[in-house]
Formats: sequence, C-alpha cells, structure tokens
Amino acid sequence: MISKLAPLSKLLMLLRASLPSSRILSDFVLYASGSLFLRGISLFVLPFIMRVFSPADYGTLSLLTAFNTIGTALVGLGLRQVLSLEYFHHDSIGKKKLINELLLIYSLLAIPVLLVAWQLRIVFMNYLFFDTITAAQLIPTFCSLFLFFYAELLYQLLQYEQKAKLLTALQIIIALITTGGTFYAVWILKSGITGILWAQCIGQITATAVGISLYLHNKYHNHFVMAPTVKKIGYYTRYGMPFIPGIICSWILASSDRWMLGYYCDMKAVGLYAVADLFAQIFYSTILVPWSGSYLPYIMKKFKRNENDLASVEQHNKKTMWSTLFLLAIGITVGFFIGRPVLARVIPTDYHRAFQYILILLFGQLFLLGSYFTSALIQFKKRTFFLAGALAVPALLNLVLNALLTPTWGIFGCSIATLISYGIYFMITYQYNQRLVSQ
Repeated sequence: MISKLAPLSKLLMLLRASLPSSRILSDFVLYASGSLFLRGISLFVLPFIMRVFSPADYGTLSLLTAFNTIGTALVGLGLRQVLSLEYFHHDSIGKKKLINELLLIYSLLAIPVLLVAWQLRIVFMNYLFFDTITAAQLIPTFCSLFLFFYAELLYQLLQYEQKAKLLTALQIIIALITTGGTFYAVWILKSGITGILWAQCIGQITATAVGISLYLHNKYHNHFVMAPTVKKIGYYTRYGMPFIPGIICSWILASSDRWMLGYYCDMKAVGLYAVADLFAQIFYSTILVPWSGSYLPYIMKKFKRNENDLASVEQHNKKTMWSTLFLLAIGITVGFFIGRPVLARVIPTDYHRAFQYILILLFGQLFLLGSYFTSALIQFKKRTFFLAGALAVPALLNLVLNALLTPTWGIFGCSIATLISYGIYFMITYQYNQRLVSQ
C-alpha cells in the first residue's frame, strides 16, 4: 500500500516545492477570495437580469461592455503598461513622479480623443452596435471609459505595493455600490440597459474619488511638476504606443467573437456566447488576475535581485506554471460537471444552450494563464515590441477561424476558434521565453 502511494507523495512534494512563498500565496488567496466574492455578486444578479432581458438584450449589453474594454485600452495609450515596465526600476520618490507624469499625460491626451469620438457617435451606433443602442446609452459608456484609467491606475498601484487587503476591500465596496445601483435602476426605475450603464459609471466615479483622496493623503502632489512632464509626452507615448497593437490583438482574442456572431448569426447568439464567456471571465477575475496580482510583483522583484542568474529564477517560474496549470485543469473539469446541474436550476431555460460552450472557453483561459507566466521574463527584459506583436498571430488566426467556422457552426465554431488562438499565443510566448533564457 505504501509503495502504491509513493508516486503520489512524490508528486505532492514536487508541487509544494514549486509553489512560491507564503506571502505570495496569502495575497493570492486574498485576491482570489475578493474576486470570488465580486463574481458571486455578479452571479447573484445575473438570474434577475436574465428574467428582465432577453438573450438579444443581453447580447447588446455585452457589446457595450466589449466596446468599453477596447475603448479604455485605446484611450489609455498604453500608459498603464508603461507603469508596469517602469515602476520597479524607481525608488519611492521616482515612483511618485512617475505616477504624476502618467496622470497628467493621460488627462491631456484622453479628453480631446473622447470629444472627437463623441462627434462620431452615429457611426458607432450604426456600425458597431447594429442600431440597437441610443446616444443616451453612449453618455454613461463614455464617462466610464474616461474614468477607467484613474480607477485602474489606483488598483494597479495598490497591487504593486502589495496592499492586498486595501485593494480587495476597495474593490468589494465599489462592486456593492455598482450592484445596488443596478438593482435600483433595473427593478425600481425600470431603465433597462441605460440604468445598468449609469450604475457602472457611478462605480467608476466612486473609485476615482477614492484615488484622489489617497493621492492627496500620500502627498503625491508634492512631486507634481507641469512643464517637465509635458516634455515627457513623447517619451511615455513612445513606450506606450507599441502596446496598442497588442491591446487590440488581445481584445480581438477576448471580445471580437461577439461582433462575428452578430454579423454571421444574430443578437441572440451574441447573448448566449456572452453567458458562456461570463464563466471564462469569472476564471479570469478569480484566478488569473489574483494570481497575476500576487505573483507578478514577487517574480519581478526576484528577477531584479538575481539579474545575474535569471535562468534559475525562470526555472522556478516554469515549475510553478506547470504545477498551477495541472491543478487548475483538474479543478475546472470537476467543477464544471458538478456546477452544471445547479446552473440549470438557477438560469432561465432560454439561456441553457450556453452551457455546452463553457468548458471550451475555460480551457482557453488556461492557455492565457500559461502565457502570463512565460511573459514575466519578457516583460522584465522590456521586450515591448515582442509583447505588442506576440498577439498578432493568434488574433489574426482567431478572425480567420471565426470567419471559417462561425457561419457553419455558430457559437461552437466561435468557441473553438478562441481555444485554438489562446493555445497558439501560449506556444509563441513559451518559445520566446526559452530563447531569452538561453541567451
């Protein structure tokens, strides 16, 4: 009996040895618990929304959400990605100067861009949303889009400073405010999609107000200098702009499927795919983002402390990656088959077709998580052009596969295209990572 258990015990010892320090695990557990709570709120609200919205209405809402995702990335001009590259190379005063510079440059550039976008609102309404939205719905969408940078910069800064408790508490409070506003708008005011958009906007306003408060409390304004910062616009945009193609490609992988379905099928198909993809987003927010938030600062600091021996640090990183992917693959499979009967009781029958695509999209997220591990060293080495271009091949492949598979196979073809594309992205980053290690 003991001899039969020996291989299992060796596997468990290997998994334990490959995992990072207790601080990283505790931060991960905290982030994951907070994200699980946040997604729990979303799942609690979802059945109520589904009883008010048809799959076609839900599809329209998902298109607005996807538009907001790419809009915030483009208007942000890659400046938050610049923060991830520069932040760990500065002392405390340098970090405060960096934050000030990014805030000012974003504000100077984003406002005119959004004013021009508002003048083109008819184009957006007709061609991006298939005439399913109004200008009144674009107002809160644009407001949220503008404020997103300030809120996310705050979250990013708290993450890098490893303020896991404060960050998690803040995100929960914002989520409760947004959820309360959503219930009030949908059930009391009967304002539908427009009410949900305004509730999301109020959440962003609250997060921005908290960020301003912490900015003043920590005296960041003492290191604000106007003129030199304006002169650095070229410097930061030169570093940030290469991320824009990568951001677009990332968006194509994550969200363009909805437009392909809207074009080749109908808004009901968009809504069903959005429901299936919601569970992939739950994985993203409860596993991938918390793991990145807890693990990335750890591994980046370890790279910095061991710049002369990056190969050994990366070897440890790879062991952690394979162990994590193995455990999560088992957890996803078991969790899906246990949870599916529960979902069937909670979610209205009109949405049940979405269940058959959930597992495919979840395994796509596993490949994405693997690419996060392999990209850590690439990010530390500041290979910005590779990071920007690495997504181009899988993004283009995703569009081609969608064009080939979606007309015939509908949502299933769309889901398979996403899975294959994320797998290719993982392979590309893994191979480049191996080249950096061997240099």
